[in-house]
Amino acid sequence: MLLEKVQIQETRIMDLEMEIEVLKNGDKEKNRRTVTESRRQEREVKQKKVRIVPAPSESVIAFYAYMSTTESNPSTHHTIIYDHAVTNIGNGYNRHSGTFTAPIDGVYVFSWTIFMSAHGQYMSIEFMLNSQPVGASIVQGTNDYSSVTGTAILSMQKNDIVFTRTHATYVPHGSIRGDNLMRTAFTGWCLSCH
Repeated sequence: MLLEKVQIQETRIMDLEMEIEVLKNGDKEKNRRTVTESRRQEREVKQKKVRIVPAPSESVIAFYAYMSTTESNPSTHHTIIYDHAVTNIGNGYNRHSGTFTAPIDGVYVFSWTIFMSAHGQYMSIEFMLNSQPVGASIVQGTNDYSSVTGTAILSMQKNDIVFTRTHATYVPHGSIRGDNLMRTAFTGWCLSCH
């Protein structure tokens, strides 16, 4: 709303400057057209909805990574490694270990999607914070292709670590699909960094 008011004031200032110029030159018809145009512009600005988006700063943290190949028959307690990092702003994601390390304190949002590609396959996925499970999801192959997506919002301190893994005690049956048709993926971003 503040930005909208500033835009209106800037338009008024420009209109007044143009009016002054017109008055100096003595052209009354041009003056009338200028005032009419400035009023039209002012109405347009009032009608527009202004969305204020904060400018990116050094505290922007975001990553998106996916598995480029299928992980065949992983065992229990197996960390899922999303080896292809598409976005890694802040360099918190490690594509070799499959872990994200918080570079700064903040509130973070995470999402993971797991694909399986055969009827009868099933697997439980745990979402871990510093080696403690804080979320879980299960995928069961009731069709030829099945998937599950989990989401978590966590308050993290600098150097806290999150990752996904197969459940520690629930034995997985099947493979995690990763190819150009199905992206088993992990993503996260800092909602409020400080």
